[in-house]
Amino acid sequence: MRWLLAIALVAFSVPAPAPAQKRLSCAPLPGIESVIAKPDLDFILFGEYHGTIDMPALFGDAVCNAAMTRRPLVVGIELTPSDQSAIDVFMASRGTAAARTALLAAPGWREEGGRTTTAILDLLESIRRIGEHHSVRVIAFDMLPEPGTSARREQAMADALIQARNATRGSLVIAFTGIGHADKTGWTSQTPPFASAAQLLPAERTLSFAFARPGGAFWGCRPANGGTPEGCKRYEMPVREPVSPRGIVLNSGVRTGFDGVYSVGRQYRASRPAL
Repeated sequence: MRWLLAIALVAFSVPAPAPAQKRLSCAPLPGIESVIAKPDLDFILFGEYHGTIDMPALFGDAVCNAAMTRRPLVVGIELTPSDQSAIDVFMASRGTAAARTALLAAPGWREEGGRTTTAILDLLESIRRIGEHHSVRVIAFDMLPEPGTSARREQAMADALIQARNATRGSLVIAFTGIGHADKTGWTSQTPPFASAAQLLPAERTLSFAFARPGGAFWGCRPANGGTPEGCKRYEMPVREPVSPRGIVLNSGVRTGFDGVYSVGRQYRASRPAL
């Protein structure tokens, strides 16, 4: 009987196995494998048109798939350093309603244009969830107080991405930014022309992608192709090509200034401001 009692005591003293941690699960994104598999790749830029639901959602899927490489990730978002501390706190949180409210209290979210939409808030939440499984750092890499577009702003954006890459050995930087900042031909329409942020990154270690142009809608403060601004609202995007299948095409011949194009697989939908 004593040996039965001893066995029972040992059984009760063994701790129950810890519940298995849920593995990171990513939505498929055709073409991303050929991008993240490229050797000596340190920077990936996704040029966007601010104010859509669909471009940030696809970028979030790209970040998730990039996490599968096991490289530490640095994710660049086109917010400003004044928002960085709030982003850091949110990334370390559980993503509760209170955590979102605290994030939205940062000064950058008061902007009425397309950089601070519900879709961008949802993107940060998806990155936060990826960060529960993988090493991810989010940086606000735009510049204050520089208004508009300038050589100084482009240099500051590139410097922020390079510094973040250097701060984390072996990391992959993947950034979501306005299409002009990602264009490797630079700001040729400016007088005088100047280099874009993409041009100021190491050319042999950088890939940049443009968005497909099937039309749709976006939230912004001015029309897509000039015209008279009518305040911050939903605007139409011009149709320049048919809807193409969702995914990424790595082909520098598709769009001048870019290494390829990404498609969300539908026309774009506008995303309203988060506030």
